[in-house]
Amino acid sequence: VLTDRSSGGAATVAWAEAGAELAVKEINEAGGIKGKMVQLVYRDTGNDPSNVAQRSTELKAEGVVAILGPKGDGEAPTAAQWAETNKFPMVTPCTMNTRVTVENASKYMFSCGFNAWAIGNMNALYAKEKGYKTAYFVGLDGGASADSRDFFVRAMGDDFELLGSNQVSSSSTEFSNIISSIVGRDPDVIISSTSGPNFVSFINQGRMFGLWNIADYLGWYTVDSTNNSALAEAGTYPYGKVHGVALWPFWLSDIEGNDEMVESYKQIGEEMYGMETLPSDMGYTWYIGIKAIAAALESTDDWSPEGVTEALETVRFDTIYGKNLGFRDFDHVMNHTYYYVTAIEDESGEWNIPIGEVLHVYEAEEVLPTKEELAEYAAESGFTFTDLSQI
Repeated sequence: VLTDRSSGGAATVAWAEAGAELAVKEINEAGGIKGKMVQLVYRDTGNDPSNVAQRSTELKAEGVVAILGPKGDGEAPTAAQWAETNKFPMVTPCTMNTRVTVENASKYMFSCGFNAWAIGNMNALYAKEKGYKTAYFVGLDGGASADSRDFFVRAMGDDFELLGSNQVSSSSTEFSNIISSIVGRDPDVIISSTSGPNFVSFINQGRMFGLWNIADYLGWYTVDSTNNSALAEAGTYPYGKVHGVALWPFWLSDIEGNDEMVESYKQIGEEMYGMETLPSDMGYTWYIGIKAIAAALESTDDWSPEGVTEALETVRFDTIYGKNLGFRDFDHVMNHTYYYVTAIEDESGEWNIPIGEVLHVYEAEEVLPTKEELAEYAAESGFTFTDLSQI
């Protein structure tokens, strides 16, 4: 596992690792993979692309059969390059962007996380439903952030105007100048890719400026405990004003096995990390990444890098939130279900973090780019589209 235990974003790593550890616990309690117990071997990249190749090489030398990671979107292109050069299977739970799926496409790289193009499409569908004509973008630097903005604008069409765009570093927590610009431009809606401490700072500072009386917020990780626990505890979360994409509908107790999975996830956080790890989309993506690797290993007796890669290309597995999950053959992006929600307060008192009012449930083929759209985008951008199913 390529993890991040030393950068500014390391504060959220327990929520991610707990998801991977939960998958391992379930696999081993069920007898392992072909009778072998699963063990995770971690390497810290510090969210620095320059560390990815060395840490990945260390894992390969240690004898791992596949790599889960990296955690950060900015590391993903470097990871894809390493996977291609070393012909070694890697499954990333980060938010996939076109710098990987188009510019650095590799048959050895698979994505189980959010997809930036899908996020842009879903936010645009909501914005069109509401009749929004103008927006302001605030995001983190990196390919996934920019993609979520660009594909939102692309989907909105010619009668839409982006009034401004600001991208900040993952360590930035000062938004007052940006918020002043937003207030001055008076957009219909704010689209954003902030997360973790950035999201908390942006929401709190926006509240001081009365921003949430002016416009709603569209993004992702909106009902994710790594994003909003501090806001909920302080009573400053703008319930009903924040909308976006979710992968783990943990509040839906009517799904069989949901409550047990949530409790197991929380228990791992307490036992392994000494902290409360409430459900998070990040944790779920790490969970399904390990599940995908395990299902691939179970399906083949060839655990060589080529054998595992071929197994990942055709793997199918179930979770309580989705059936027949696997990777699309032409871009290796997972076909999981997306939930589009409004973040609301839990009136039952069970959750001290926002839960979601589900506005729409999208299947992957409804919101992910088609092969033709990827090829068209590649041509427009001056790249050669690689259809991974032909390799």
